[in-house]
Amino acid sequence: MRILTALAAAAVMAMPASAVTIFSQNFDSAPRANNTTNVPGFTVTGGADIISNGTAGVLCAGAAGRCLDLVGSPNVGSITSTPINFNAGRLITVSFHLSGNPRAGTPADIFNFALGFTDPENIAVFTLISGFQGSYGSTGPGISTMGTYTESLVRNRPFVSYALSFVPTSAGSLLLTFGGAGPNDSAGPILDNVLVGSQVVPEPSTWLMLLAGFGMVGLAARRRRSSVAA
Repeated sequence: MRILTALAAAAVMAMPASAVTIFSQNFDSAPRANNTTNVPGFTVTGGADIISNGTAGVLCAGAAGRCLDLVGSPNVGSITSTPINFNAGRLITVSFHLSGNPRAGTPADIFNFALGFTDPENIAVFTLISGFQGSYGSTGPGISTMGTYTESLVRNRPFVSYALSFVPTSAGSLLLTFGGAGPNDSAGPILDNVLVGSQVVPEPSTWLMLLAGFGMVGLAARRRRSSVAA
């Protein structure tokens, strides 16, 4: 039993380390302003509104803090992050929260998202985790951009969590672009909680140790229960 316990302990210790945040912006500390080009961590094209929770009936994620309206007052806008550096062979996860704009009497919001790289990258794995509708992203060598993801959002749609992950084979920098499109009506998609994390990708041998360790402990537990029942 001591051997089994040691195997299980080794398996736990070999599990991937917790993710490290390499970029984060929830807009809470950003200066509240309409049609602003001052969005920390981003370059703004056109204009965007940094609003407080409850402004004109708009709720930010978690019904608190501040968030970003991607159609400024009165400019249709987009924001592109400053380069976000990552290391080779890491599992990079990109996530954000997005809702429709609840202001009445306006058409659906059009949301655009793009993931690109400052230099072409070799992407070993690309996975859509949540939120995205349909296909997006690719794998292979020499990728400079994943293209543009576009979605139409009904105005009263609540926040949805979007997330994707990829594994680059070399160090580099990524760029995130979020944009609104459609009518210039001062009411666009609401963006919040942009986060990029990085963590170690476990080696196949690590997963084998993990599975073997817990599998043997589980088998021992079943045998022990059977022995007690007899």
